[in-house]
Amino acid sequence: MERHGSFSAAADALRVSQPAVSGAVKALEVEVGGVVLDRRSGRLTDLGSAVLPHALAALASLDAVVAAAAEHRGAPHGTVRLAVVPSVRAGLVPRLLQTWAQQLPAVTVEVVEGDDPELPDWLDAGLADAAVLVDPDDRDLGPGAVELAGDLLRAVVPADHPLAVRASVHLEELVAERLLSSGGGCQVQLRALHRSTGLPFRPVAEVAGLPSLLAMVARGDGVAVVPELAAPLVPRGARLVPLEPELRRRLVLTGPPPSAGREQHPLVGALLTAAGGGGAG
Repeated sequence: MERHGSFSAAADALRVSQPAVSGAVKALEVEVGGVVLDRRSGRLTDLGSAVLPHALAALASLDAVVAAAAEHRGAPHGTVRLAVVPSVRAGLVPRLLQTWAQQLPAVTVEVVEGDDPELPDWLDAGLADAAVLVDPDDRDLGPGAVELAGDLLRAVVPADHPLAVRASVHLEELVAERLLSSGGGCQVQLRALHRSTGLPFRPVAEVAGLPSLLAMVARGDGVAVVPELAAPLVPRGARLVPLEPELRRRLVLTGPPPSAGREQHPLVGALLTAAGGGGAG
C-alpha cells in the first residue's frame, strides 16, 4: 500500500485479489494491536510508519532465505532490493537492469529511490540489499563493491535562456543568475565545487526533489546544477549545458559494509559480478 497507493493497485502488483490484500492488512493490525493504514487516504498511520522499516527488513530476510536455497541448487533465483538516487534511476538503472536480465534472468531487482544520505543507512538497516552510492566513504562499501561509470555535473537552464546555446557555462555565470538547489540532489558536490572556486553558494531557493527542481528551471524560475544522468528527466523547457570547471561524481554499486553486522544477500554477489563485467558501464 505504501508503494502502490491503493488496495487494487497493490493487489495487481502482487497478482492476488483485492480482498486478499485487505485481509492481510487487517491480520497485521490484529497482530500489532492497532491501525496501520488510513482507509480513506490510503496513507500509513503513525503506527504503520513505525512498523514499515521492520516489515521491509523481515521481507528482505525472507527473500535472502529463498535466494540462498536457489544458490545452493546452483541457479541464482529470487528478489533483491536496490536503492538509488533519482538521477541514477533515470540514467543508469535501465542499463543495469538490462545487464542483469540478460545474465541473471531468474533474478528480480526491485528498485527503490532515496536521497544520498539515506542509502548507507538503508544498507545498514537491511531496508536495501544493495545500493549505488554517490561519492561514498569507503567505510560504507561492502565486499566486492564495483566502481561504475561516473558522471559529470551539468548546468541546467531554461530553453530560451541565452546560456542554453552556449558550448559550456562557467559556474561564475550561474552564480550571477537565480541559482536553485535541491537538498536531495548533488548539493554536497556543488558546495565542494563552490569552495574550490572561491565562489559563494547562495541559492535563492532549495527544492525538495530533482523533478521539482527541473520543472522550476523549465518554467524560467532560475538555473541549477544537476548530474548528467538526470538527462532523461529534463523537461522540454530546459536544456543541459556542460559546466566548467568539471566535477565528476563517483558511483559505486555495493552491498552492506562489514560494519552493518549482517550477511550480504546471496544474490548481491551475482549482481556485482554481472555489473563489473562492463555491461552497465
